[in-house]
Amino acid sequence: MKDFTDNSRINLLIEKVVYEIKDIGIPVSDNIENVVINNRTRKRLGACFRTFSKDGKESFVIEISAKALMCDDIKLCSIIAHEILHTCPGSFNHGKIWKEHGRQVEHFLGYSIDRMIKTEELNLPACDIYKHESIKYIIVCKKCGQKYERKRICPLVKNPKKYRCGKCGGKLELLHKHTTSCR
Repeated sequence: MKDFTDNSRINLLIEKVVYEIKDIGIPVSDNIENVVINNRTRKRLGACFRTFSKDGKESFVIEISAKALMCDDIKLCSIIAHEILHTCPGSFNHGKIWKEHGRQVEHFLGYSIDRMIKTEELNLPACDIYKHESIKYIIVCKKCGQKYERKRICPLVKNPKKYRCGKCGGKLELLHKHTTSCR
């Protein structure tokens, strides 16, 4: 590993978790190029990004939310372990290999390797911006009336005719679009 941030706590915890995971026989990549603290992310606590050099060499960047740094070391190590497991061969997604590695880490190291975790479980303040965001779009099924509410624009909102109802297979249409004036 090279070129980590200046945050000594996160550096020590990354090195600790990588060592522990390798020690139980899980093949963590030696090509973790950087660890980034993200001050802007609101919904995720960590991420792993894969990059390829011009000669095809794979490397990884681990991103940890600044919000996650408010956790105690055990919970922060769980977040780090989750992201480190994505550097293992065949584990970049949350598929079968990643889940098996996650079970081993939970069993041998005691870290909680969840795909999703609520901020309340980590004793972190919830993101108020998402709690209070209003529903701006309502897509409805023409056949059964099933409603799909969205807070933000997405492919379903942009092109509801390209999608079908998950309940009955009927055609969808944008029923309500709430917009705010810029004036």
